[in-house]
Amino acid sequence: MTKFRYPRLVAPLAVLAIGTAMALAVGIGHTWTDALSSEITIILITVGYYFLTGSKGDVGAIYRRRTDERQQHVIMKASRLAMLVMFALTFGIALVMVARNENYWQEDVIGSVGGVSFFLGIMIYGTHEEDAAGTSRGIMASDAVKGIEETDDIAPPM
Repeated sequence: MTKFRYPRLVAPLAVLAIGTAMALAVGIGHTWTDALSSEITIILITVGYYFLTGSKGDVGAIYRRRTDERQQHVIMKASRLAMLVMFALTFGIALVMVARNENYWQEDVIGSVGGVSFFLGIMIYGTHEEDAAGTSRGIMASDAVKGIEETDDIAPPM
């Protein structure tokens, strides 16, 4: 794996490169005024990504590529949520287009909703304040295991 000298800049520079290519496509296909407004929006998003990668927590770790196993699990769950939302939206759009007898596809809506749902999935499945304080939820929580050990007063069979 290649190590970058400034890993915090990887995600923002990728956003800037892809966004600039999209702005050029907008300029070629539409007007250069629209392309300029697209590029300004991309620059603002790039600055946001730069500050996001510097934040402490799951979102900053995921976008800066310094994740641990728990954060990898958060990525998988957020990706699954985004995929399910995009599949459901695709199905709904396909039903509407068949019912209206039109041949127009809303890929920008599907992609945008998928991106937003991935980001929300990271926020939903990431660490929350109660988890950071040491209290866990679920079957593997330390309280649940401790409770089993303390109440285990059953005599072994003879």
